[in-house]
Amino acid sequence: MFNATSKILTVIAVMAAMLCSCSDKERAGADELLADSRAAIESRQFYQAITILDTLNARYPKQTEARREGLMLRASAMEGLAMDSIAAGDAILAAATMELETLQPQMKHVAGPAGLEGYWLPAKTPEQIMGSTTVQGRVSDDGYFYIVANVQGRAIGLTTIALSDGGDSVESQPISPMRVVKVEGSETASFSPEDVEAVGAWLETHPGASKLVLKGSKGKADVKLTPALRDELTLTYKYARAMQARRLAAVHREKYERMLAAARDQLANFTPVTEEK
Repeated sequence: MFNATSKILTVIAVMAAMLCSCSDKERAGADELLADSRAAIESRQFYQAITILDTLNARYPKQTEARREGLMLRASAMEGLAMDSIAAGDAILAAATMELETLQPQMKHVAGPAGLEGYWLPAKTPEQIMGSTTVQGRVSDDGYFYIVANVQGRAIGLTTIALSDGGDSVESQPISPMRVVKVEGSETASFSPEDVEAVGAWLETHPGASKLVLKGSKGKADVKLTPALRDELTLTYKYARAMQARRLAAVHREKYERMLAAARDQLANFTPVTEEK
């Protein structure tokens, strides 16, 4: 009986020693990750610090004290990340605002019909495109570049806009026949921002583009791509891009301001409050 009891106690002692050893190893591993995250924060590698702390939580779920300390370090990393991101966003916002201030005198706003949004055009561009086979670049009030195309006196089953510069070319996404408006033998269609996403960027990098063709299921129509028309299309694209950059920078700032406020609230909760005597 004594021998059996002695063996049981020995097994218990060995198991306890093993558990203690495992616990010590886990704590040492957790401490190493905490040290790595502190070093990352000090070197302003905030994303890296957060990744390390995620590893700590996943690898050592039972190390409560280490994970608690990790929460404070995470808040510090988030604070630093938010402050850096706000500064970077403010630089983009300032650049976009400056570009808009430069471009806006070259643009004019056209009010839409009752209940519909207006749009922006280059100041020298005629508002109406009916009466000729041409295209017109526009910028919506919320800052998106799109193109309106008109084929005068012909029915080509308009589907795409194609531009070329020597051997290089670009085409809009094809549109459905349901989006083509037919009036007295002419065709007009509005190509959405998604349809002409590649066209604006291509024009900006091809200032010598000289050919524009409206393609359809029943034929095609050439548009005289004058330097003035090419510049007007490029200007509307740049204006839309600047509007989008400013809008996205403002959204970016708001996001990281919320992150900064949350991080500082967490840090305040970890900071001991000393009562005045």
